[in-house]
Amino acid sequence: MSMRFANRFDGQVALLTGSAATNKHELMGFGGATVWRFLEEGGKGVVITDVQDEIGEKSALQLREAGHDAIYLHLDVTEEEEWKTVVEATMKHFGRLDILVNIAGILDPKSILEIEPAVWKKTMEISTVGIFLGTRAVASSMEKSGGGSIINLASMAAKQGSGSYGSAYSFSRGGMHNFSMSSALQLSHLGIRVNTIMPGWVHTPFTDYLYSDPEQSKYRTDRVPLRRWGKPDDIAGGILFLASEDASYMTGAELLMDGGVSAGSVRPANPKASQ
Repeated sequence: MSMRFANRFDGQVALLTGSAATNKHELMGFGGATVWRFLEEGGKGVVITDVQDEIGEKSALQLREAGHDAIYLHLDVTEEEEWKTVVEATMKHFGRLDILVNIAGILDPKSILEIEPAVWKKTMEISTVGIFLGTRAVASSMEKSGGGSIINLASMAAKQGSGSYGSAYSFSRGGMHNFSMSSALQLSHLGIRVNTIMPGWVHTPFTDYLYSDPEQSKYRTDRVPLRRWGKPDDIAGGILFLASEDASYMTGAELLMDGGVSAGSVRPANPKASQ
């Protein structure tokens, strides 16, 4: 960690969804990389939420053993009452809430003609209903804390259609950014900023099945102009930037972090062969 950011989140509290995988000795997700850096950069405490309770409890314990104030709470992001319970517990424990990072999501593995409607609905609900309920749930507490920052983790898939699978995922992720823009407009008077990050192929528990398949992994690496998969810490850097005062004039914006994939050019076999 660069010490120039040692105190930029001094006294602040962050709540993250879909963030159980924060164990330093295992493959971490976006939430894990973000949580450690946030706390090491002065954060007062974090609330890890997920539906993977055993993993989440172990992750929170590791954070506490490292000297940080961290709690784990079960949260199905599609359930309004669970959101209320989590926010109330956060305020009771920490007395404030400054940052919400919406990470929770699932993939749909079949084409439009093959996918079961129930899977389509669940994919859409976790991404879109989840951030709607979360935004409503935290708004009042953030206002009382002096304002805040909401970061919605969408995907580069939001900017393009899908081929053989993933249509519900890409559709829902596009909706996340549109919702972020509306939220940015409607919550600005409360001192709340809302932005979207669109990651590309990053090696996390969410994508490990692709990364671990040599053919699938190479196919994606060959399409990334920067010639590698992203790391969770790459995306954590973007999350923390948007959460910080460095982004105090950014709201309703999208931050594309995909190694150049969406720029439109596939990396040629011989980098010197074309421009």
